[in-house]
Amino acid sequence: MALTAAYAHAAAAAAAAGAGKKAAQVQLQSELNTDDEWNKFVAKDGLLVIDVYSEWCGPCIGMVGNLKKIKVELGGDNLHLAVAKSDHIECLKRFRKRSEPTWMFLAGGQLLNVVFGADAPRLTRTIEQELKNEEQVKKGERERPKRLPHELTTPEQEVATAQEKLAQERRQREVEAVEANHLARREARAKRLEAYFNDICPALMTPHAQKNLRRVAEALDAQGVIVADKCPWVLGKDGAKRLALEDPEFGEEHVVAVLADRPALILLLKKAPEKEGCVIELTRLAMYGDGLPEEERSSKKFPAEELRLDNIPGIFVPADRHQRAAALDLLFPKMVGAVVEPPPTFEPPHIAMMFGAWQRRSVLEAAEAPHIKKRILRYGFFADANIEEPKLLAKNIEKYEERPEKDYCETIVVMIAVGVCEPALADPQDIPPPGAPAALAELGPLRVSPDAVSGEQECRRFFPPGYSEPEVKYRPKGKKKKKKRPKEDTVESQSEAPPAEASEAEANGEADSVAEDEDETIGEGEENGESDEAQAVDKATSPPPA
Repeated sequence: MALTAAYAHAAAAAAAAGAGKKAAQVQLQSELNTDDEWNKFVAKDGLLVIDVYSEWCGPCIGMVGNLKKIKVELGGDNLHLAVAKSDHIECLKRFRKRSEPTWMFLAGGQLLNVVFGADAPRLTRTIEQELKNEEQVKKGERERPKRLPHELTTPEQEVATAQEKLAQERRQREVEAVEANHLARREARAKRLEAYFNDICPALMTPHAQKNLRRVAEALDAQGVIVADKCPWVLGKDGAKRLALEDPEFGEEHVVAVLADRPALILLLKKAPEKEGCVIELTRLAMYGDGLPEEERSSKKFPAEELRLDNIPGIFVPADRHQRAAALDLLFPKMVGAVVEPPPTFEPPHIAMMFGAWQRRSVLEAAEAPHIKKRILRYGFFADANIEEPKLLAKNIEKYEERPEKDYCETIVVMIAVGVCEPALADPQDIPPPGAPAALAELGPLRVSPDAVSGEQECRRFFPPGYSEPEVKYRPKGKKKKKKRPKEDTVESQSEAPPAEASEAEANGEADSVAEDEDETIGEGEENGESDEAQAVDKATSPPPA
């Protein structure tokens, strides 16, 4: 009995020791979820190693065993480990929405080092080095770096600088692309209108200058330009903004207010048949003195200067062929529309976002938000993630759901606006912010265009011209049905089969045909059942297997 009791006491002691080890394992890493928990942990003495993670990603589990070994063999009470959720700690906000393992080293409230990635040998070497440095600090042989936890380390600063430089280059590319597209559109419109209005120049006199129309006509007549037509017209706020795009002087608030409320006088100027030269240059010479030597120009007062009142210009004359085309579209839309089609509408700067087709319901649900819906230009389903030669499967979710088979590799691509064509004409509330919408970015897209320039090239492949045009369905012509002629009862058939036997034969024939029809129906049902089971296997409704 004594021996049995001794064994029982030994087993109980072993169990208690095991429970103590488990408790120590549980307390190996502190969990930091709030600012208060963070501040209390940072105030501890010794070297602090913190695994920083995001809520959607989680901490690095694979390094726990290695950290246990380091703490037992090297650190002891001088090494403290923790995991910190960056989502709710303010000084860790720069690590939010990141999936890369991040390790912070702190001591005395100062940030010593930051290591990225699950590299066990590197992490071990860094901990050993920082423990040695802390021993030297305690002996007075070394000083800690003065860097708060929210500040960037030198490697982080280098990465941030490189990323900012890359972002500036992308923004510069976007600006240059917008300017090039804008210039190309203006050039194309100018060429189109020159075929009909090469000897015509529009002009506008502001409300206070209309009484001086005779003075303006005389100056124009001296240069061989006549006033072919005139008409009072209220530009309105939008028209005044469009005019301000051509001449910044008309973009001032007080000028816009005047043109938006009071009627201006629009003029249609035409070059005399016997006069040579460009009508725009002749008009600018008469109104502003453009083209004259500086001495002659300064010694003479031109109508444009005389008509200016209270810092409001008295007349607008286009400076080049691009401005002339824009002014013709603005001031004489009916005349231009009678011979030339209206200017086409252009798409705003945009990018492409690619998701797995199994995310289609989440993507389209997020895209229904009011602030995102107006930014969605197009979307479609494709066979895979190939951006060089995409293969279209369906243009909308209704057509995609009709597909009997789906696969994990299929994708949905969304074309999203990241700006507007004319920011000066748009309401500031209608201008979308740059970059992808946060609600869609949180869904984890497979690919996002790096900038609007690349996005335009990619979307041109996914959504070529004519993509949004409705499909025309051609129905094949049906074959004409031949009329069945009634069978003529012959005497031989009547003589071979009596009426009673004929009726029995017909009844048996009908029964056989009914049975055959039932067999066919059952067979079709089995086939339909198999197809329904095949359709139920939808590989694109759940994430691909790990």
